[in-house]
Amino acid sequence: MELIDRYVYAVTEQLPEDMKEDVSKELRSNIEDMLPEDYTVEDVKAALEQLGNPWKIAEEYQPKQRYLIGPALYSQYIKLLKLVLGIVMTIVAAITAFDWVITPPSEGADPSSFAEMLVEAIATVANGGLQAALWVTLIFVAIERGWFGITRTKGLAITDDSWSVKDLPSLPVQSTKISRTGTVIAMIAALLGTAIIYFRPELIGFYVRGDNGVYTIYSLLEAKRLQLYIPFILVLVLIQMILFVWKYIVQYWNTRLWTVYTLASVLIGILLIVMVNDTALFQESFFIEVAQLFDASLSSVLKQREMIERVIVVSIVIITLWDAVDSYMKTRKVKQKKS
Repeated sequence: MELIDRYVYAVTEQLPEDMKEDVSKELRSNIEDMLPEDYTVEDVKAALEQLGNPWKIAEEYQPKQRYLIGPALYSQYIKLLKLVLGIVMTIVAAITAFDWVITPPSEGADPSSFAEMLVEAIATVANGGLQAALWVTLIFVAIERGWFGITRTKGLAITDDSWSVKDLPSLPVQSTKISRTGTVIAMIAALLGTAIIYFRPELIGFYVRGDNGVYTIYSLLEAKRLQLYIPFILVLVLIQMILFVWKYIVQYWNTRLWTVYTLASVLIGILLIVMVNDTALFQESFFIEVAQLFDASLSSVLKQREMIERVIVVSIVIITLWDAVDSYMKTRKVKQKKS
C-alpha cells in the first residue's frame, strides 16, 4: 500500500545507504504485524499513527547521537561537505597552478622563493576549504532549525504531537526530480567564476606570449573598480550555496524554493547587466591590444564591444526568464503529482 511505502521512505531516506534496506524490511514487517488480515486504509493510518513520527524513528536507528546537525540531515551534510570541499579546493589549486604556468618565477630565482610559493599555495587552498566547510555547516545548522522551511517541506514534523499521516512525503517521481548532476555543475561554474574574480581577476584577459616564453596578460577587468562589486558577488554566491544545498536535500521543486531561486536568478541577472554596462570596469589597454592584434582601429573595436554588450544583456534576460518559467512548470508538475 502506498501509505506504507511513503512511511518507510520517510524513515529510510534519513539513514545511511548501508542501513536503508535492512531498516526497510524491519519496518514493513513491524507494520504488517500491527495490521489485521483484511486491513483497510483506516487500519494502515491507525498503525502508522501508533508507530509515530518517522523522523523520530529514523533518529532511533542512527548509529550515533549527533547534536549540531541532526540525524535527519547528517548523512546529506557529510556528502555535501565532502563534495563542496572537493570542488572548492580543486578550483583554488587549479587557479594557483594556472597562475604559476602563466607567470613562472624568473630564472635564477632563489630556491626559497619556490618554497614560499608552495607554502602560500597550500595556505590558499586550505583557507578556501575551511571557508567552504564553515559556510556549508552554517547553512545546515540553519536548515536544522527550520529557517528555510526545508524540514517541513519534506513532510517531517519536529515533534510527535504535531505529526500525522498526512505529513508523509510523497514517493519520489523521477521525471520531476531536480538533477543533482546539473546542480553540481552549476555550483562548480559559480564557484569557479567567483574564485577567479576574487583571487585572480587579472587572469581574465588577453594573453600574449613573448619570445622568452613568458606570457604578458592584458587584463580585461579594472581591479579597483571590480572591488565595488565584490561584496554583491559574495552575497549572491552565498545565496547560490544555500540554494545548492536546499535543492540537493529536497530533490523536488516547491513554491518556496522556486520563489527564492527565481529571486536569486533575477538579482544575479541585474548584477551582471550592471557590470556589463559599466565601462569603467573594463581596461582600455585590453581593447587597444585587441585592436593591434586584428589590425583594426580602436573605435571599431569599441563599437564591436558595444554590440557584444547588447547581445550579452539580451542573453541574460532570455536565460533568466526561461529558467524562471522552466522551474515554475516543474514546480506545478510536482504539485499535480502530489494532489
